[in-house]
Amino acid sequence: MVALSRSPWRRKLVIILVITVFCLGLARLTVRFSGGTAVKEVLAPLQGAVMSLWRDVGSTFQYVGRARQIKQENERLQQQVRELTWENNRLREYVYENKRLLKLLDFKERNASRFTLLGARVIARVPNNQYGILTVDRGSTDGVRKDQVVVSDAGLVGRIIAVGPHTSDVLLILDRDGAAGAMIQESRTPGVVEGGKDEPGLLRMVDLPYDARLKKGDVVVTSGLGGIFPRGIPIGEIVKFENQGSELDKYALVRPYVDFNRLEEVLIITGVREVPEPVEAPAQPSRAEAGWIGQNAAAARHVPRTGAAGGRVSGQEAAGREPANRLLVQN
Repeated sequence: MVALSRSPWRRKLVIILVITVFCLGLARLTVRFSGGTAVKEVLAPLQGAVMSLWRDVGSTFQYVGRARQIKQENERLQQQVRELTWENNRLREYVYENKRLLKLLDFKERNASRFTLLGARVIARVPNNQYGILTVDRGSTDGVRKDQVVVSDAGLVGRIIAVGPHTSDVLLILDRDGAAGAMIQESRTPGVVEGGKDEPGLLRMVDLPYDARLKKGDVVVTSGLGGIFPRGIPIGEIVKFENQGSELDKYALVRPYVDFNRLEEVLIITGVREVPEPVEAPAQPSRAEAGWIGQNAAAARHVPRTGAAGGRVSGQEAAGREPANRLLVQN
């Protein structure tokens, strides 16, 4: 009894077994009594109560079994929901990555005639240097070299400053050491773009000419000066222009096109093929002008070579004037 009292499950099991044996015995006793209405009348209420109790016990067992089955099914469905959630997130990441890569591919195709581009992923940022340097998963084995330019589909990112076999460090233009030669795309006003010390996330365009007249919204691109950054790469647009009279105090704030905080993939310019600008052919002289030039040439051939005093010139003087006459005739 001490052991049974210490185990409530065992005590419940014993009670259920006793009730079961009692119900079976009562059912058997009822079957054996074929007569005796008085006995049946006495046993009928007890038998009804026992059978009702038996049904309740059976229902309890069914409920327990069903509850266990529902619990297992619930756990299985919850696990399936977790797996589908992970799968959904993974597919959404693929969709977003595909959109970014399509933009890079479009940029690469549009600039295929100018640049040889190598795709790379951003794998790290230098600790305690949110804007200055990031690391990409391309190195010397992929053809990356120091001072190669890094861009995105939006514009200029920076340049390579350190190269390993499989990784490289990129100095962003947001860093004060990442300055680049720049110019206003429309007016061709030159300057230098560097990281802003007091304006996080913005660039400063300095070394502007004394007569520079900039306005908000002007597009800034690389000028090609300095020998590192090719000409014409978009940098950003001017959001503020400070003109305090002195050339040294004149500067503009530029908002870069690249979102450096969300930069995940970049393109490295491993080769530059500058496309020459079309040169206009010189204008051909009209028929009247051609006739006038021919008459002057013929007259020049019959002009006697005389000196300042009216005499004939020497051979050396004639040799010295001949190129000038020839140039005159050609013009």
